[in-house]
Amino acid sequence: MPSSAPITGQAKAALLLLLTGVSCNAATIPFMSVYIVETLGMEPWFISVYASITLTLTVLINRQYGEWIDAGVPVARLVLASILAFIAAVLSILIVPNFWVLVLFGGPCFAVSNAAVSTMYSYGRLLAEKEGLDVPRYNSYLRAMTSLGWMLAPAASFYIASLSSASAVFWLALVLGGLWGLLWLVAMPKTFSSGQGGSDLPEIKSAVPTNRKLWMAAAVCLAFAMAHSMSMSALPLFYIREAGLPTYAPGVSLSVKTLVEIAAILASPWIMTRLGSRNALRFAAVLAIAAFFVLARVETLPQLVVGAALEGLYYGLFAAVGLSYVQDFAKGRMARATSLYMNSLFLGGLIASPLMGLTAQFVSFEMAIQLSTVWAVLAFALLTASGHNKGERSRP
Repeated sequence: MPSSAPITGQAKAALLLLLTGVSCNAATIPFMSVYIVETLGMEPWFISVYASITLTLTVLINRQYGEWIDAGVPVARLVLASILAFIAAVLSILIVPNFWVLVLFGGPCFAVSNAAVSTMYSYGRLLAEKEGLDVPRYNSYLRAMTSLGWMLAPAASFYIASLSSASAVFWLALVLGGLWGLLWLVAMPKTFSSGQGGSDLPEIKSAVPTNRKLWMAAAVCLAFAMAHSMSMSALPLFYIREAGLPTYAPGVSLSVKTLVEIAAILASPWIMTRLGSRNALRFAAVLAIAAFFVLARVETLPQLVVGAALEGLYYGLFAAVGLSYVQDFAKGRMARATSLYMNSLFLGGLIASPLMGLTAQFVSFEMAIQLSTVWAVLAFALLTASGHNKGERSRP
């Protein structure tokens, strides 16, 4: 039976720290393409150069952070490194607004900063276990904080840019970075670790090649991430160019999607207790197929709202359940499993975005949305083939 222990002050502080860190990254990541093209005057394809380098480094750093956490390195040190890297990246943009400085210095620093989300998920899981909390429910709170940060911070960035300039966005990011550091100083326990000693590390490493179910679970998350990334990157231009909707339509879609996503995340523990994590993810895959079917045929704002709601429902369910599902296969390597979950999301974007661009270039944005269905079907097939995990939470 799940623990009914109330959320402690330390667990609440972790949620606030995660929300602030996510807000820092969310205030800058969506704005970078506009900054590169409009402020630095680069051609649009330079966005791919920056994104490829940053995402690749993020994947590698996430993996290394996971290794260090499982080896017993205090989590606070890694979060502090991410905070300092974020502040350094923002300062470099404000002091030297140059594309190559951004790529060679800012991008790597942002990659270190991005790793804080995976680190906080690992910290949250370890903290929940230590304090006897309901792990799936606390995981849902962690994911809800992430979605909330992404709902608020990008909107604030673009609004400030419309009132002032790109520099104002990065001054906002710098203030958020300072707040992030202050919360770390006050709320983060400086010696908290996974409890693994250095002597345990060889045994842990030897188990990695045999944990095939963990990699299968990560593959499921990769398929979901590719479906989500491909559709999300195609939808704004599809709404405006092909569906003929007003220019504010993408904003309406994102707001509806995010609100429903948060509700789905918070409802995920209840769904998991009745379906089990694997069946809940299969249900999410079916919802994704339905969402893409509706979204690719949007012609009016009411249809957009229905499609966006389905999109938020499937992705919120995946986001919350997927994290717990991957962690269920950790076999004592919780941070490594969490980093694999996060890396699957980053890799999904890295692969799907150029694929969407090629599809839109040679066919249409509508086709790119329809092709997202392929990845949702793949996720369903992988879940069906993976079988039942003994550690999986299933129906009582």
